[in-house]
Amino acid sequence: MIINGSPRVNGTTGQILSKISETLKSMDSGVEIDYVNLSKMNLIFCKGCASCYKTGVCIINDDGLEELYKRIEECDGVIFGSPTYATNVSGHLKVFFDRGQLPFMQRLRDKGCFSVVSYENYGGSIAQKVIHEQVRNSGGSISCKFLYKVVNRSDKCLNTNTITKIERLCRKYLIRIKRKNPLTFHERLVRTMLFHMGIKPHAFRNEARFRGVINRWINQGLTNRRQLAK
Repeated sequence: MIINGSPRVNGTTGQILSKISETLKSMDSGVEIDYVNLSKMNLIFCKGCASCYKTGVCIINDDGLEELYKRIEECDGVIFGSPTYATNVSGHLKVFFDRGQLPFMQRLRDKGCFSVVSYENYGGSIAQKVIHEQVRNSGGSISCKFLYKVVNRSDKCLNTNTITKIERLCRKYLIRIKRKNPLTFHERLVRTMLFHMGIKPHAFRNEARFRGVINRWINQGLTNRRQLAK
């Protein structure tokens, strides 16, 4: 799945993501891409009600995000793209992260992820770090990353150098997502520590509040009733 968080569908970020999609499909005929432009969805801000903790789903069900989260869970890998706004990801991608509660829901568990961030002056690496934190905390792998600096808006971003880099990254990405578990040993170690020493204990201490999340973990085989009783 490719998620374009840019409000400009065919802006720099969108052009790079489209090229990645085209390249992946040309390298492997078996690849299927579910391409999503968040700007075409009527996204609603997170209300901060925390009802998703109790029920396992967001109370807002009329903007398509809940269906999108289900599609993410069914895919093999996710490519996130965002321009850099105010030294952060775009507002569209931020709403996507806020509403999805990816870390608690472990929506990216065992998925190879690819981050694409464009920027003009500074802050690109910080915006990319935001994506990477979401991926790591949600049980996924940072399989590839592409940080693109826009030097001149009149220049074409898809030049020879950019295309060559995209091809190299796509080859690497295909190899990673075809593994049974794309996470490296270090990533698995970090995930174990984050989940079992941070996320899970917090939910267990507040069992009533996180009932929906805990039930989800049980269904995923990430914990069981016996551990909860302890």
